[in-house]
Amino acid sequence: MRGTIFAVILLIPGLALGATLEGQRTVVLSEAPADNTYLAGSKVEVRAPVPADLSAAGVNVALLAPIAGDVLLAGGTLDIEGGVAGDVRAAGGRIAISAPVKGDIAALGGVVIVSERASDVQIMGGTVRVTGGADGNVTIYGSDVYIAGEYQGNVTVSASDRVTVAEGAVIRGALRYNAPQEANIAESAVIEGGAVYTGAASYLPSKEEAARYALAGAGVFFLVKALAALVAAGLVVGLFPRLSERVVRETLGSRPRRFLMRTLLGFALLVATPLLLILLMVSFVGIGIALILLALYLLLIMLSYVYAALIVGAALLKALTKRTPATWKTAVVGMALLYVISLVPFIGNFVIFVLMLACAGALANIAYRFAWKREE
Repeated sequence: MRGTIFAVILLIPGLALGATLEGQRTVVLSEAPADNTYLAGSKVEVRAPVPADLSAAGVNVALLAPIAGDVLLAGGTLDIEGGVAGDVRAAGGRIAISAPVKGDIAALGGVVIVSERASDVQIMGGTVRVTGGADGNVTIYGSDVYIAGEYQGNVTVSASDRVTVAEGAVIRGALRYNAPQEANIAESAVIEGGAVYTGAASYLPSKEEAARYALAGAGVFFLVKALAALVAAGLVVGLFPRLSERVVRETLGSRPRRFLMRTLLGFALLVATPLLLILLMVSFVGIGIALILLALYLLLIMLSYVYAALIVGAALLKALTKRTPATWKTAVVGMALLYVISLVPFIGNFVIFVLMLACAGALANIAYRFAWKREE
């Protein structure tokens, strides 16, 4: 229903041929136009009858004469004091309708006041006062909702604060509402179809619903995180194949003692770098260097995680095919396996941490050899 209200309000008719179109700072329509009328300005006043549809936008819009067609308004303060033969669609800060509307009303505003009769009424606002009655059904979403007058159909209210049914109000259909507290219904009010209080269920989910929402949210977060990691692994390895091959050789292709040395080097880098950053941050001169080192440190952690996945995938393929291809497909498969490993309590995270240390050490060794032009 809320989507229907917004759709009705935002449905702007196209400009018809022969329409009256005016736009300036202050617009006063003092002579009756011949066809559809479109007005825009800081202040808009309609003092002459309009024989067709009217669309107006402004900070202050006042309709002081009857409108023979539909009305579409948008602005800050909207006042309708002339009768409307068609529908009214309005969106603004404060909306006041004090003239009869033969058609339907759809309004969205901070304060909405409808003091004359209409057909169907749909309102979404903060403070809502409907006192003119309606020939059809009424649907209201608001904070503080006040109802008076005579209503031929059903009245449905969803309020975040309170609902008041005034003295002498008559509802031929049913009143169905939800709010944090039961409505204040006057003794003289007549509700022929009965009042149904549904509580505040729409605002506070039950424990079971909250648990389902939390589980669904965690599942979506895990899925998005996993897909992002798979894409990152495939991109890094696919864009830098030679570097990826060297990392695999530095880790899987080396003896156990060499692998241990790479792991210790990676541990030293990941532990010592934050301490160095803190020391550099103390001095004003070292802040720039610290920021550069911080960016490199974060990049090292990200690459270490990606290449840890590559190592897992390459190790699996080596066991199955005796080959260790460093391709993006290997990285994607390895990242999926890395997520499976992470599900094992304690041991899984420890294995991933060790692999990241080994990759960090391998990357540092490759960077050192590249900087000093030394080949294996």
